Amino acid sequence: MQNTYKILSLLLDYPDEGVKENLYQFMEVVDEENLLDSEQRVKLAKFIDYASPLTVGEWQMNYVQLFDFSTKTNLYLFDHVYGDSRERGQAMVDLTEMYAKSGFTPCSNELPDYLPLFLEYLSLLSNGDESSKLLKEIAHILENMKKALVKKESPYGGLLEILCKFNNNATQAVN
Repeated sequence: MQNTYKILSLLLDYPDEGVKENLYQFMEVVDEENLLDSEQRVKLAKFIDYASPLTVGEWQMNYVQLFDFSTKTNLYLFDHVYGDSRERGQAMVDLTEMYAKSGFTPCSNELPDYLPLFLEYLSLLSNGDESSKLLKEIAHILENMKKALVKKESPYGGLLEILCKFNNNATQAVN
């Protein structure tokens, strides 16, 4: 699960040359981990097919237009819950403390609730149950983001569908 979280983190982050160069290797790593079902693998492959012919500049431009100008599709988790309220600040502090307690030191300047950063954190957890539990806590946010991205017919919608299915599978395993 850790490799899949890391790859989804990289694909949902601001595109760069390193990610672009490794797109097809990501599919190989996910196939080796063998956690995605055939439907999820198709969604990942479609995303890679979307991104691979783009230049990094084109990919970055599409990314900014999709995520930076819409409150429904932005990648900051707490913005979807708290907006600009004071509670968001405390939630950020709590999340930062959770990262620190586990020894995770983000290597980016992003806010702690940035979805790719959160997924990177999940990828570093050795306890799969813990990562599933934390992902489940943001299930409603992921579901809303997925709906907005699918409505826009964005290839990123498929990546959110993969994450939502992880939550659905975890729920079914408990029942």
